[in-house]
Amino acid sequence: PSCEFKTREQAMQEEVRLFRDILQERKQAVEQKLHALRQRATQSSLLDSSTHEDLERKKQIEEKENEHKTLERALRELISPKQVPFVWDIAFVEVMYSGDTLGFDIVIGNPPYVRQELISPPLLPRHEVTDENKREYKQKLAAIVYQDYPDFFQFHPGTGHIGHKINAQSDLYIYFYLHGLRLLNPKGAFCFITSNSWLDVAYGADLQEFLLKYCHIRMIIDNQGKRSFKTAAVNTVIALFSAPTAKPVDVTLHNIARFVLFTVDFEQILSADIFNAIEKTTARATTSTYRVYPIAQQTLLREGMEPLKEESDATYTPARSGKTGRAHLIKEAAAGYSSNKWGGKYLRAPDIYWTILEKGRGKLVRLGDIAEVRFGIKTGANEFFYLDEARAKQWHLEEEFLRPVIKSPRECRNILIDPTTLKSRLFLCHKTKEELKGKAALEYIKWGESQGYDRRPSCKGRAKWWDLGTQDSFDFVALRFRDKRNWNPVNTTPSLLAGDIMFVGTWHDRSSIGIYNAVANSTLSVLISEIYGRVNLGDGLLTTYGPEIQKFDFIMTSAFNEGARQNLLSKFKTLSNREVKSIFDEVKLPDRQDLDTVIFDVLDLTQDERDAVYKAVTDLVKVRQNKADSLNAPKSRASEERRKRLAAVDNTLGIWMGLPDVEEEEVDNTYA
Repeated sequence: PSCEFKTREQAMQEEVRLFRDILQERKQAVEQKLHALRQRATQSSLLDSSTHEDLERKKQIEEKENEHKTLERALRELISPKQVPFVWDIAFVEVMYSGDTLGFDIVIGNPPYVRQELISPPLLPRHEVTDENKREYKQKLAAIVYQDYPDFFQFHPGTGHIGHKINAQSDLYIYFYLHGLRLLNPKGAFCFITSNSWLDVAYGADLQEFLLKYCHIRMIIDNQGKRSFKTAAVNTVIALFSAPTAKPVDVTLHNIARFVLFTVDFEQILSADIFNAIEKTTARATTSTYRVYPIAQQTLLREGMEPLKEESDATYTPARSGKTGRAHLIKEAAAGYSSNKWGGKYLRAPDIYWTILEKGRGKLVRLGDIAEVRFGIKTGANEFFYLDEARAKQWHLEEEFLRPVIKSPRECRNILIDPTTLKSRLFLCHKTKEELKGKAALEYIKWGESQGYDRRPSCKGRAKWWDLGTQDSFDFVALRFRDKRNWNPVNTTPSLLAGDIMFVGTWHDRSSIGIYNAVANSTLSVLISEIYGRVNLGDGLLTTYGPEIQKFDFIMTSAFNEGARQNLLSKFKTLSNREVKSIFDEVKLPDRQDLDTVIFDVLDLTQDERDAVYKAVTDLVKVRQNKADSLNAPKSRASEERRKRLAAVDNTLGIWMGLPDVEEEEVDNTYA
C-alpha cells in the first residue's frame, strides 16, 4: 500500500512513459539542432556560397532528418510494455543503481560461439542478412565494449577516435566476455564456459590483455578426459575472474592466475577441499586428479609482449619472474601485446616441457627468427592452375609453363618429398598474350576466361589474371592439420612449389639447412607442435597456423658441436628415407630414437627426462583423440565414425583450395 505503483501493470506502464519521455527529449534536441543547421544553410545560400562546409552541413541535415523520423516512428510504436527495449540500467535499476555495491554479485553463462564471418543482426531473417548489415552490427558490438572500457580501448567519445580497436576476427563470445564483466559489482565473480580458442588464437589477445591489466584471473579450468557438450564440436574451458577495476593497477598485475587441468571427469572433483587446495597452490603441482600452474599476471603480460625491434635477437630466454615493476612493463608495452599460448603452455604442457626450456636456456630460438614461414600458393582458381599429367597433355602445354607442386601432405608418405610421386603440375606463366601467340598456353588462358576464372576476386585484381607472380620454392612444409602422423616434410627440389592448404618455410642460414630439417623432424618438434597447436576442434585434430608455427621453440645450430652435427645429419638421412608412422609407433623405432638421442644430448636430458618426452608426446595425442570420442556413443562406433569424419575433411580440403583468399580462422571454423 505504501508503494507508488499498486500493481505490476502500473509499474510497467510507468516504464513505457519513462522511455517515451527519453525519446521525446531526444526528438526535441534533434529538432533544435535541425533548426540551427537549416538557419545556417539559409544564410549560406543568401551569400551564394557552395563551400565544403555547406556540403558537410547538408549531410548533417540529412542525418538529423533521418534520426528525427526514426524517433517519431519509435514514439508511435512505443505504446505498451511489449515494445519497451531491454536496457540493463533500467531493467535492473535496483541492481545497477541502488545500495553500496552497484552491479551483480555473479555473472555466469555459456554464451553462443559464432565465428566472425557469421555474426549478423540476430533479429533479421536469414534471407535479409547482407555483408553491409553484418558489418554494421559488428561495429555496434565493438562500440559497446569501447564505451564500456574507454581507457583500455583509448576511446574518446567526443571525437569518436579509437586508439586500440578490437580484433575484427573476434568470435561473438569475446564481446559477451567484455560486456558481461561490466555488469559485476566490484566484489563480484564472473564465470563463463566457452570455446577454448581465445587462449591460443590471435583474436584472443584483446581479452587476454584486458584481463591481465584489469581483473584477477582466478582460474582457467580444462578437462583432459571429456568434452563438455555433445552437440558442440568444440573443446571448452571454464573461466573464473574477478570484477574489473576502473583502471589498471599494480595489484592486478601481481595477482596469481591459476591454470587447472583436471585429468578425471568433473563429477569426480566436485569438492570444496580440492578447490581450496588449488587456490593455495603457489608452484606447479600435479596430483592424481589435476595439474595446476600458478603464474603471476605480470609474467603473463610480459610473455605476451612482442619484443621491441631494436632489442630483438636471434636467441631468447623463456620469460621468468625476474623482471618486475611497472616501469619495465610500460617499456615493453610500446611493442604491443600479441597474445600468448595460454592453453598450450599452461593447461596442456607437461612438466617435461618446462624442464626442456630450463635446460635449453641459451640454446633455443623461435622458429620465426631463423626461418620465413608463409602460406603456400593461393591461386584463386585451383581448377585452372592445377593440372594432372593427362590434362597437361590434352592441352599440349609447354613445359616452360609447368612446375611440380605438392597440393596436400597426403601425397607425401616420407619425410623427403619425392616429386616423381606428385600428381599435379602448376601452371606458372608470366608472359603477356602478345608474347604467347602461337603457344598452347594462350589457348589454355582463353579457355580459362570462357569459364569465368578471370572474374574471380583473387584473379581479376592481377594485371595478368593468369600470372601468379614470382614463386619461390621452400625447404620444408609445416602441416596445418595433424592427427597421429606428425612431421615436417622436407623439400630438396629447387623447382618444387606448394599449395595453400599448408604452410611452407625457408631457412635463413643456407649452410645449416640439413641440421634444421633434422631438428624439425625430431620428437622434440612433435612435442612443441602439440603444445603450441590448437585443440579447439572437438574432432581431435591438432591445427597449427603461421602465428604459432613461428613461435615454436627450436634448437639453434650453434648448440651442436661438429661431431654432433655430423652425427645428426647421418641419423636424419636414415630416418628420412622411410614412411612416417603414427607417433605411437614412431617413438618405438630405433632410427627415430637414434636421431632424438643427438637432440637430447645437446639438451643434457637424463634418461628419465628422455622417457618423459616420449610419454608426453603420446599422451598429448591420445588425450585429444580420446576427448574427441568421449561423448560418442556407442563406443564401438566412435572410431569408425571419427575415421569417416576425417576422411570427409581430407576431401573437403580440395574444395577449400578453390576458395579465394581463405583466412586462417575461416579454414579452422569451416572444419568445426
